[in-house]
Amino acid sequence: MAFDPTKQTAASLLGRLKGKLIVSCQADRGDPMDHAETIIRLAAAVLRGGAEGLRAEGAERIRAFRALSPAPILGMAKTWDAQGEVYITPTFALARDVNDAGADMIALDCTRRRLSEAEPWPEMVKRIQIELQRPVLGDIASLEDGIMAEEAGVDAIATTLYGYTAETAGKRSFNWDLLEALVARLRIPVFAEGHIEQPEEVQRALKLGAHAVVVGSAITRPEKITARFVAATRL
Repeated sequence: MAFDPTKQTAASLLGRLKGKLIVSCQADRGDPMDHAETIIRLAAAVLRGGAEGLRAEGAERIRAFRALSPAPILGMAKTWDAQGEVYITPTFALARDVNDAGADMIALDCTRRRLSEAEPWPEMVKRIQIELQRPVLGDIASLEDGIMAEEAGVDAIATTLYGYTAETAGKRSFNWDLLEALVARLRIPVFAEGHIEQPEEVQRALKLGAHAVVVGSAITRPEKITARFVAATRL
């Protein structure tokens, strides 16, 4: 078999992340945390706390995180449509920017809704792996998405977009049934991501077969963390 440097990179990277916690260090537009130096300090703090990797959005912040640490970075770029729906790295030009900034793996929206776009994601998967020599993390929302992503050749998938597509809109808790179905059906690593709130849930995800766990808001969003505690005062 011919040597495939992309797959070699993927195997090495995935080996480092197996059984580990990855922290997504982002802030929504308009959030008080949406400040470059603040996000860099946040990334430094979670790495000191033991996070094995970072998930980062946008070339500027990926570049800053790379200067901060050699820890694996799952990079992406976000765009929004006129209805406010979010898309993860929808074009190859954005994928190249993410790659050039220093991402180790490029996250890509691999849901059914993007199959009819000008740059369908199955074609982008191959271009990223061949032209950029980077592994691809397929962000999905359903078992069907996961199956399609594996068939398209992604190196791993993440349950990131459950709750953010038309079919799953409004879902704001982790879908354990989806994780179990993906682990049982697919041969590629499955990252548990989205709506994980407690350390016990990280442990549960790993026991169910998740390759790694990505946590964001429960660690990095003071506004949302505070709101959870405030809700507990409303007896």
